[in-house]
Amino acid sequence: MKSAGNDIVALRLVDKQRTSQFRFYSKILSAGEQGLYGQPQFAEMPFEKYVWLLWSVKESTYKYLKRTIPNLVFSPTKIIIQHIEIPLGLLKNKFEGIQWESTGCSEEFYSGMVIYGSHTFYFQSKISKEWIATVVNDNDNFENVCWGIQSIDHSGYFHQSKEVRTLLLNTLNSFFPGDLRVEKSPVGYPVIFKDLEDLHIPVSLAHDDLFVAYSFNHDPLLPSTK
Repeated sequence: MKSAGNDIVALRLVDKQRTSQFRFYSKILSAGEQGLYGQPQFAEMPFEKYVWLLWSVKESTYKYLKRTIPNLVFSPTKIIIQHIEIPLGLLKNKFEGIQWESTGCSEEFYSGMVIYGSHTFYFQSKISKEWIATVVNDNDNFENVCWGIQSIDHSGYFHQSKEVRTLLLNTLNSFFPGDLRVEKSPVGYPVIFKDLEDLHIPVSLAHDDLFVAYSFNHDPLLPSTK
């Protein structure tokens, strides 16, 4: 069964001093991940960005798994990033304007492999001056994974919720035309309906501060109304 998982972290809300305290980051990073930061490729990345990059990967992985393991409890140190590849063209990770979207393009991302128990996942992350965003997939081919980010005017929960659903549905309609709506499953993940029909499109939503983000998997095997 296909799934979807994404996350976004607003960097202006990050407490750098608290993030750098062992009693805080040790609840997020495994011992191996703490050691990974010492590798040369991370020399120019501030430690707080490293911590929240890994957090976004772990949160995205948790959301992916939650759809298939409903009773899963989020335990960051049990979701382990095996390695991270840093994109060569870091300047491409700029965010200009109010909206950014990716539909399997060749843009460069932070990427790597994630392990949870016997499960293996892959991630792509984008870092701007204002946020860190991640999407997770069950293989390293992201051709059928769409994800997007948008800035919003207010950080209130209900405004975030409304804006992220609108952003998602606007993009979904280009793949699955019709009057779609977003409902919440008993477990908490979003479900896409057309009239009374569950379209079984794996989607994931995230928001933090003045940013909202979505991801979904439009695998060719999924039902389509085109």
